[in-house]
Amino acid sequence: MSETTRFRMRVLAIIGLSLFATLAARLWYLQVMVSERAVAVAQSNVTRVITVPAPRGRILDVQGRVLVGNRTTTVLTMNRHQLDEADFNQERTRAMLTEIALEINRSGHLLKVSDVERALRDPSYGRYDDVPIAHDVEADLLVYFGERPERFPGVRVSESTVRSYLYGDLATHVLGWVGPINDKELGNRRPPTGKEYRLRDQIGKAGVELMFEDDLRGVAGRKVVEVDRLGEIVRERPDLFVPPEPGDDVILALNVDIQYLVERELERSIYQARLQEPEQDPNNPSLLLPTYDAPGGALVVLDPRDGSVLALASYPSYDPNESIGGFTSERWAELNDPANDLPMFNRAIQGEYAPGSTFKLFTAHAAWHSGVFGVGSIPGADVAWQDPGAYVLRSCGDVDPTDPPPGCRYRNAGEKQYQDVDLARSLTVSSDVYYYKIGESIYVNSSHPDTAVQDAAAEYGLGFETGITLPFEQDGYLPTPANRRQRHEDNPVAFPEWGWSTGDNVITAIGQGEVLATPLQLANAFATFANGGNRFAPNVVDRVVDRDGEVIRAFGPRQLSDVDIDSGFRKRVLAGLTGVTADEEGTAYWAFNTEATGGTYFPLEEFPVAAKTGTAEVRGKADTSIFAAFAPATTPTHTVVAVLEESGFGSSVAAPLVARVLEKVLEEAVPSAPLAVERYARSAALPLCVAWHQWRTGNTLDRLDAADPTLEDVGGPVLDASGRVMVRGVEVYCEDLLEEVLDTFEDESVRGNG
Repeated sequence: MSETTRFRMRVLAIIGLSLFATLAARLWYLQVMVSERAVAVAQSNVTRVITVPAPRGRILDVQGRVLVGNRTTTVLTMNRHQLDEADFNQERTRAMLTEIALEINRSGHLLKVSDVERALRDPSYGRYDDVPIAHDVEADLLVYFGERPERFPGVRVSESTVRSYLYGDLATHVLGWVGPINDKELGNRRPPTGKEYRLRDQIGKAGVELMFEDDLRGVAGRKVVEVDRLGEIVRERPDLFVPPEPGDDVILALNVDIQYLVERELERSIYQARLQEPEQDPNNPSLLLPTYDAPGGALVVLDPRDGSVLALASYPSYDPNESIGGFTSERWAELNDPANDLPMFNRAIQGEYAPGSTFKLFTAHAAWHSGVFGVGSIPGADVAWQDPGAYVLRSCGDVDPTDPPPGCRYRNAGEKQYQDVDLARSLTVSSDVYYYKIGESIYVNSSHPDTAVQDAAAEYGLGFETGITLPFEQDGYLPTPANRRQRHEDNPVAFPEWGWSTGDNVITAIGQGEVLATPLQLANAFATFANGGNRFAPNVVDRVVDRDGEVIRAFGPRQLSDVDIDSGFRKRVLAGLTGVTADEEGTAYWAFNTEATGGTYFPLEEFPVAAKTGTAEVRGKADTSIFAAFAPATTPTHTVVAVLEESGFGSSVAAPLVARVLEKVLEEAVPSAPLAVERYARSAALPLCVAWHQWRTGNTLDRLDAADPTLEDVGGPVLDASGRVMVRGVEVYCEDLLEEVLDTFEDESVRGNG
């Protein structure tokens, strides 16, 4: 073999070996390097990861009673993909939706075809998603729709976990509600790692549900399933299951029993206020006075020792259970319609009202601590003088006191005159003239700061948010020459007036004019005085704990500032405020020393009450009724403030309301708050109980058609001859129910002064 031939053979051998090596390398790459990736891709084609929602944490009251939890509900859903695959024409689709609505309505839930169509158009759901149509449907519908897939393609009935507000509409302005996350929230919210949001997640929208969203929200789990080529699940992979982690629990400072008492009495007072007839102005008998519409009100109970919020109520209210699955557009419009008095508006922290005569406490503080008493025309704090019922500004000069120029004469309510008025008595009888003089003196006397009154009120927290951990709190308003001018410069069209006069200071001194405060601000300010000057941030939440009860975060007393209250001033003011309820000329004496407290006289000897009435004038409307109190006066454990819109004098409506609440709280006779199911049972039983009472007390020989309450399959409340009603497994005794109703709606006179 020639050298040329051998060379060619070697070249061919090298080429062959190179090709073999390349092939081998390729095979190794495919088998070793790509195999794992290929397996993963293959698995992704047959497996699906399903998110398992985590239960939200619970919300409990201070005694550990669950106010908000989670429950299992039966949900009817529809799958748009499967509905499209069925290829129904418009007529057949409409007929199917109508039949679905009829079946749901038979189970006691109102559902319209338009509701179903609206849900199916919801862009937040994908084509292959099961769209929820109705919650809490009857379980037997699972069989009904499951046996008829050809008539109801894509319709399923399954179980789901939803929020449960066990006491219905009780404390709803504190608790808040949850709803599906929207696009804006999805973009703006920044949840902790592991708690990321997905479209259609349920999130807190108001109250504690919103403010403690990061705590209440759990960590979602996941399960892995294998599916066939049609997307049907063939088996689960328990080895890949990751369980969800429930959210943490939030423990409130609120006591649900006191909350129930407060809300019941607040509603009662609203209805009583509406029964009042407008009184004629004796100075102008022909004047048509506004009616007592009483659209709403608020009541706050604080522990002045540490700032704990024991109860916080706003009327009217709403049931957060309605939010499950999202409010319908119609219901949302109703809840936010001013014609319905804005049930979702939290008047306790968002309502801003002129504080009226309750503000005199802060004017008195300014006068004492700024050295106003005993200077110029202002007598000493202990010097008694005669209140003539009206006051003409000294700055107006020598004018006819019976016919002064406009803006010069200011009067008490009804121009009532008072004898022997000093600092303490000015609070007891609520002399406006006493504070008119102080307001003028502060402004015209250069030795006093022009804003002494506003500065004193600010020390007590007026004009600022209180720091409560609830959303949308308003800060009120304290008018001053500076901020009035600034407001004018910012918006001269809306605020054309920018000057400040003596009259403005005079009106401010009695809590009128432009002064605004929320009920919570006012309660916290009085609590600050009650405890000797410690201004706390109100605590609606006590602590956050995990499911094992371990404390994650605790909210102890949060002191914001220390108000310097002179002991001599405090002694005199306490005497004046206690006289409001105990002195026969006190503006709230009637409310605490008659049957206005609910059939008994208030135990003032055991529990002396320091208080101040307030009546705020509102142009074109009836007065706002206000009352602030703390008790026992010298060692206070409770501070209570009530504000009722368009309800009349503070002494006539708000004071009796607070008296009834304080009496129960201080005597530890607060009734237990019923669960929502119990309240429903009482409501359903009432007509039967009325009929039972009429039968029992009448002279007819007829007898009740009594049924055995133990029988099953009884559709509705069942009454027996002894006066016991069974409603959904809850017993209601007619004697107790009727006694409670008669006590609640007892016809009372609601008249008073001041």
